Amino acid sequence: MPGRHRQKKTANWKLPTGIGAALAAGLVVTFWAVSVPERSAEPIAYLTVPSNTSRSQVLRPITTTTAPPAPQPPPVTTAPPLTTTTTTAPKTKATPPASSCPTTLDGVKPHVAQVGNHLAGRFDVDDIGGVAGRGGASDHPAGLALDFTVDTTTGDTLAEYVLANRRAFGVNYVIWRQRYNDGSGWSAMEDRGSPTANHMDHVHVSFRATATVKVTC
Repeated sequence: MPGRHRQKKTANWKLPTGIGAALAAGLVVTFWAVSVPERSAEPIAYLTVPSNTSRSQVLRPITTTTAPPAPQPPPVTTAPPLTTTTTTAPKTKATPPASSCPTTLDGVKPHVAQVGNHLAGRFDVDDIGGVAGRGGASDHPAGLALDFTVDTTTGDTLAEYVLANRRAFGVNYVIWRQRYNDGSGWSAMEDRGSPTANHMDHVHVSFRATATVKVTC
């Protein structure tokens, strides 16, 4: 109207500013309402950081991952070294192979000599009589008898050994200490007047005229 001056209206900023502050506050509340359950679902390790570190850096969770232990190789077992012991057998003298006995002995027959040499070596007899003249019936002149001069102990053993092998040795009979034995047992003989005549100091062995013997010396 004439005579009135219109006043210039000034924009009112109070209302928009209040609305903006309310909206910002609502967003902050909403952010915390949403983020708190997420943080409570898993553990968070907080580090002490300098004061100039931002809030988002402080609240950042730290996840620690431990690698599983590496598989261990199976233990290696080493067998102990083998120890070999070599035993050296003691040296022994070689025994020469047995050979046939000699067929000669004081003029007697070859088979008689073989048995005589065998007995001499076995019983260590070095006094053996062979062919000799005798009065009366005797096998000595024909080379079919031997006399072994020995002590009583050796004579007992030798006489029993000859009788045990009587057939193999071709023996007819044995006279020892005034006794006679042809394989059927000992029998006493008459007294002939002296120790030698009664065969007290030697074993008399009479042989068959023919015999094949196999003895070694």
